[in-house]
Amino acid sequence: MDSNLDVLIYAHDGRGLGHVSRSVGIGLALRRLYPDLSVLLITGCAATAELIGDGPLDWIKLPSYKTNVTAGKSSGVKGNSNIDDNMLGELRAQNIRDIIAAYKPKVFLADHTPQGKHKELLPSHEVSPETVRVLGIRAVVGEVGKVWSDFSSEVFSGTYSNILWYGDSSVAGAGELERLSTHYGVKPYEAGYVSRLSELCFLNNGSEEGSILAGVISVPWAGEGTSVLLDKLAQALGGIDKSHGDWKFYMNLRDNEAAAAIHNFNGLEHVSFEQVGPQFLGDLRNSRSAVIYGGYNSLTDVMVCAVPSIVLLRGMKDGEQEDHAAVLAERSSAIQNVFSDQTVADEELRESLLKCLEVDVNESSINLNGAENAARYLAELAGGRSADR
Repeated sequence: MDSNLDVLIYAHDGRGLGHVSRSVGIGLALRRLYPDLSVLLITGCAATAELIGDGPLDWIKLPSYKTNVTAGKSSGVKGNSNIDDNMLGELRAQNIRDIIAAYKPKVFLADHTPQGKHKELLPSHEVSPETVRVLGIRAVVGEVGKVWSDFSSEVFSGTYSNILWYGDSSVAGAGELERLSTHYGVKPYEAGYVSRLSELCFLNNGSEEGSILAGVISVPWAGEGTSVLLDKLAQALGGIDKSHGDWKFYMNLRDNEAAAAIHNFNGLEHVSFEQVGPQFLGDLRNSRSAVIYGGYNSLTDVMVCAVPSIVLLRGMKDGEQEDHAAVLAERSSAIQNVFSDQTVADEELRESLLKCLEVDVNESSINLNGAENAARYLAELAGGRSADR
């Protein structure tokens, strides 16, 4: 095959950072284990460079999608390019097709759905027929129609040959694997949970020196009720004695709604705010507690770092976060409490944080080596040599 690229990774984007973070983790693992392989990531997520940090992973920025969430249901709106959501899908489809036609990757890894967001991967299936196309699926999908539709299985059977499953069947049983196998007609490869933070640790040999924090709180994207939740967190932290230490928020400070809510914390000198970025790793590893949203990426972060945590749920219609958090809470003591972000009370937050500050996380048997396992699988498909140790 006349290829100019070994592995091309496509990351779904639009709302949270979970899809892109998994893709970055796998890309970083490929570059670490197989430094001679050429690897490229394409996505519209504006935070990608911050997620990669100093890692040796290059990427192509597509115009970003933007998604609003109302009553647990997401809908596309104009992004920073101010191009209509559907038109942007058509334009990005042309971009992606041109990239694949030019680079002719040996292996193409698509995140989440075989058709891509707004079916933007479909035109690219017509070019570079020798490319091995792989679909990557998170541990618990939830009731996402675009994943479980007849159309997705038809697209997969016509162009894809492999599935990477980023989960651990010893945690949730084999039900999700069996459902994927039945729907797509192939047996997925069970990679384990993918952690971008695990890969970033290799950049500094696992050393993360820094001050010990009472806790970190991650609210990576603003949505319905974010300002109300921040007010509750301000009340909760205001009721915790300063002697426990400092607290640090990680948010998208470029979001007007998030930035406007920071005034709730005026007078709380032990609370500070940071832009979402790779420095979150060091702070999480040096924290005695955490408050996170129940996305795949955040749940994996706290399990890898063994930090006792409060998990918040946004109440999305697909039910993925509820199902996943419930399953993991039974197996990992990193997940101390799970609350709805709409109904949790400030007193519940305060009491739970105080509990987190007093407990230790037991060693988990959950497979958290998904990035490395996925990288080895993709490298083998690309004809890569044995991984560097």
